[in-house]
Amino acid sequence: MIKARHQWWADQIFRFYIFRLLKKHFAAMKWFGEIPELDPELPSLLIPNHNTWWDGFFIYFLHKTVLKPTVYLMMLDDQLHKYSFFSRVGAYGIDPANPKAALRSLKYTVDILNQKVIPRNMVCMFPQGELQPWNPPGLSFKPGLEWIIKHVSGPVQCIPLAMRCEFIEEQRPEVFFLSEQHYIIEQQTFKGLDWLQEIGREQLQSLQDRIVRREQAQILLCGRQSVSERFDTLRGRSSNPEKGSGV
Repeated sequence: MIKARHQWWADQIFRFYIFRLLKKHFAAMKWFGEIPELDPELPSLLIPNHNTWWDGFFIYFLHKTVLKPTVYLMMLDDQLHKYSFFSRVGAYGIDPANPKAALRSLKYTVDILNQKVIPRNMVCMFPQGELQPWNPPGLSFKPGLEWIIKHVSGPVQCIPLAMRCEFIEEQRPEVFFLSEQHYIIEQQTFKGLDWLQEIGREQLQSLQDRIVRREQAQILLCGRQSVSERFDTLRGRSSNPEKGSGV
């Protein structure tokens, strides 16, 4: 198992690279609703859906823009062996095919959440355990999430996060985020994995509905101009006058 080893110089390089990459490939990154206000004295467990290759990069971007605690990201061990640099920006491995190795990763996750630092650490894990097609009714979580919650010392802030890439009116897709509510969970009061799954399903559906209704969203990042925007600029007009204010 490869452990995370945050290094400031790697973070600076990676931040520059990721922001350039996102601007190149996406029209915008947008957040619906309020940004979660987290208690800095409680550890946090971020649990997004996992539908695209980009998801880990999206989490890093959110860490640098709206989620301020130190973030650790659980990723597949074989991928981390290929791209070991990611460990220097907070990634650590898990091998779900090896029960003993997987248990070591889960214990390591608990250790991260139990560290007495202020603000407390945040761990992001994709509870689906693998890339799955976008399908709110079919969302299901692996049992490792419940194991972690039941072994953390004291309460933990659990933040379900819905993410979706969608082509709207631009050449490149837009990325939408939604976290409607976070939950303070303790071992004795945890309602179980089915409860969290249902919250995740409802939030994915809510995100889809907001996109369909073209609700206003907070723009976290604007991408580079598309071909159509450059053409319209040359003609002296904007192809999308509302791009700067919402969906």
